[in-house]
Amino acid sequence: MPRKKRGTNLPAPFLKILSLREGALADQSGYPFDLPWLKEDQFELQFSTPVTIIVGENGTGKSTLIEAIAALSGYDEAGGGKGYRPVDHSTAIDTSGAALAQVLRAGWLPRVRMR
Repeated sequence: MPRKKRGTNLPAPFLKILSLREGALADQSGYPFDLPWLKEDQFELQFSTPVTIIVGENGTGKSTLIEAIAALSGYDEAGGGKGYRPVDHSTAIDTSGAALAQVLRAGWLPRVRMR
């Protein structure tokens, strides 16, 4: 018997799609902009289920992608909840997640507007 397809029970916002902003990589160089999955402005990731597993070898940008999604969602890329025990990361060595977030576009259901 086939399984019944169900929608998500997760509260909004629900990330539906993540893609590159058009032409956003033109003036960028170095890590994280040289990740292989960002080549040729063709990156698009669609989320159709409440759970997504990202798999890859060390150094392929998995954590950087998650940090970028966190930054796009309004969370601190280094972890923690919104406004919970804020930490100054101005001297952090690796801010590649936030840098990557600047060239990505996120599509939410329902649409979310960042303040």
